[in-house]
Amino acid sequence: MKKLLLATSLLALIPLTGAAQTGNGAVKIGILNDQSSSFSALGGTEVIEAVALAVEAHGGTALGKPVEVVSADHQNKPDVALSIAREWLETGDVDVIVDVANSAIALGVNTLIGEKGKLGLFISPLTDRPTEADCNGHVAAWAYDAYSTVGTAVKAQLAKGLDSFFIISPDYEAGKVQEAWVETAVTEGGGTVVGKVRAPLGGTDFSSFILQAQASGAKAIQINLNGSELINALKQIQEFGIIEQGQAVSVTFLHQSDARAIGAESLQGIQFAAPWFWTQDDDSRAFGMAMKAKTGNAPGWIAAGNYSAVGAYLRAVEKAGTDDADAVFSALQEIDLNDMFVKNGTLYPNGRLAHDMHLLEVKAPAELTEGDDYFQLVSTVAAADAFRDISASTCPLIKK
Repeated sequence: MKKLLLATSLLALIPLTGAAQTGNGAVKIGILNDQSSSFSALGGTEVIEAVALAVEAHGGTALGKPVEVVSADHQNKPDVALSIAREWLETGDVDVIVDVANSAIALGVNTLIGEKGKLGLFISPLTDRPTEADCNGHVAAWAYDAYSTVGTAVKAQLAKGLDSFFIISPDYEAGKVQEAWVETAVTEGGGTVVGKVRAPLGGTDFSSFILQAQASGAKAIQINLNGSELINALKQIQEFGIIEQGQAVSVTFLHQSDARAIGAESLQGIQFAAPWFWTQDDDSRAFGMAMKAKTGNAPGWIAAGNYSAVGAYLRAVEKAGTDDADAVFSALQEIDLNDMFVKNGTLYPNGRLAHDMHLLEVKAPAELTEGDDYFQLVSTVAAADAFRDISASTCPLIKK
């Protein structure tokens, strides 16, 4: 575990002492994520800088107490993550754990947070179990889930009259789940799935799958691939001129770091759902420029989501008059949740934060006026349509 290294201007606001603070001596935030392996480019140390900005924006204190921040790299290892989280919650006086990249890790940390009666603000993990089957009233899922990402992309396409879909998914369990989500969203929205195919893991040639999608006559192609498979498939889509010939192409996930690594030339015209992008409005741009000054790169939505969640948490602590987890969670449901990341936000009792989602499109290289302003807005899906209604929740707390 390591202490957060902050800019000199922030050191006066946040004491970084060697000894752990006592329960009432500080409001203490723990950032738990991957800072060195496969998920590190999506958030990693960028999240640390974003949280530092959030604490600085709040003034560095809450209820007259210093706000202290610690961070740790869980290395994508569940046993490492749980060991860190347990130490923080049992002896480290950490009040809230934020980010928690990796769904498998999030499940274990969610259980531990519930047992210890602390708080979790989950930004990175896709799994919805902490707000559904495994909900405990102590974890808020701040940014997205499978329903909102897939549903936003599909609903936005349907709204444009693109009512027939071809789905390309990876041939393993997560790919099957994503395929099912797309099918559900399409059929519930009144569209049809005219074809689907699963590509083998580790494949490099997707030409046969792309040609099947083209031949299907589908108005929209939804791609659920990731990693190197996604990169290769997108390059081949550009080579075949699929988008230029009139078929819309959207992917399940695309991050700022993905666009930076792949490049606009291979991505131009690709659409995807996201909760935020750094040039969407003046406040977002201001945050983006502040982050660029610290990291050299424009931030992704995971960093922005952590900034938003920590800012809201500190406001809730002030409203509750305490850092007690139950009181703060209740206050989070009462305060106004509208900021540069959250638009029209409502925190449901199961911990799911519903807010507007956006369908974005990657610009052509010639349109990149700032070098890394890769995305432009296609349409916005309102919070009530983007997220599953609370009445459909399987969270036991709701059913009670």
